[in-house]
Amino acid sequence: MSELWHIGVDLGASTFKCGLISPEWRIVARNEAPTRALEGPAQAAERVAQSVRALQAQLPAGATLAALGICSPGPIEHNTGVIVDPPNLTGWRNVPFAQMVREHLGIPVSLEHDAKAAALGEYHFGAGRGAKSMALIIVGTGIGAAFIVDGKLHRGEQDAAGEVGHFTVDMDGPICTCGSNGCVESYAGGPAIMNAYMYATRKKVESAEEIVRAAQNGDEIAQRVLQRAGRALGVCIATVAMTMDISTFVLFGSVIRAGDLLLEPARATVPKYSHKSISSRVRVMAGELGNDAGILGAAWGARSADG
Repeated sequence: MSELWHIGVDLGASTFKCGLISPEWRIVARNEAPTRALEGPAQAAERVAQSVRALQAQLPAGATLAALGICSPGPIEHNTGVIVDPPNLTGWRNVPFAQMVREHLGIPVSLEHDAKAAALGEYHFGAGRGAKSMALIIVGTGIGAAFIVDGKLHRGEQDAAGEVGHFTVDMDGPICTCGSNGCVESYAGGPAIMNAYMYATRKKVESAEEIVRAAQNGDEIAQRVLQRAGRALGVCIATVAMTMDISTFVLFGSVIRAGDLLLEPARATVPKYSHKSISSRVRVMAGELGNDAGILGAAWGARSADG
C-alpha cells in the first residue's frame, strides 16, 4: 500500500499558501502565489491547481496524494464546497470552489472555513494537543472563534458557530460595527485597539500591530489599551467556558503577538466572570503554528474527502 500524502491550501484575498504534508503530518514543501481575487474565482482556481501540481511533482516515488484541503474566509458551505459571499473576496458569491479546483486536478478536494481549519491545526498539531475540547479565538480586524468538542468541530445548525466577537461585555459600551453596544470586538478588535490608542494619544497609527510594538517598547498608553482589550477577551472566554464547558482556549491572529500584555489580563479576568469550578480549569494560551495552522487543518479536514 502506498503512503498517503495530503496538500493544504490557505486561501486569502491577496495570497494563498500551500503545503505538502507527509504521512507523519509534517509540512515538507511549500509555495505561495497571489490570489488576484478581483480577477475572479475561475482564474484563482486555476492558479491554486498550478501550485498544487508543483507540490505534487515533489512527491516521493510510490507516494499517493490522497486529497487536497482548502480553507478560505467565510461564510462557506463545508458540505458543498461553496464559498458563499466573503466580504474580502469581492464578487465571489456562491462559488463552487472545491469543485472548480477538483476539475483541474482530478483528486478529492474539500473546503473549510479558515477559522475552523486553524482550530483543527492547533488542536491536532499545536497549542491544543492533548485537550479533549478546545476553543480557538481569532483576534484580528474582527473577532471570531471555532470550537472543537470531544475531538470534533462544532459547526452549529447553519455552520455558523463562533460569532463570539459580538458577545456583549458592556450594554452601555461603544457602538460596534454590527450596530449593538459594547461587543467584545468593539474593545479587542484591531480597529478598536487603534481607535482607543489614537483617541488617547492624538497620534495616527496604521495598524494594531504598531500599537503592540509600542507597548512592547514601554509605551504605557499602548499597554493600557491592550490590557483593556485583554479584559474584554477574558469576559468572552469566561462566557464560552460557562456555556460550553471548554477549558482550553487558544488565541490566534495578528494581535496575539502582544503575548502576555494581552494574555495576562484575559487570564486574570476569567475568574471574575465565571464559577470557580469552571475558571480553575481554564487555560489561555497563544497559538503555536501561525500560518501553518490553516494549511494543516485544511488538509486534516480533507481526510474524509479522500474516499
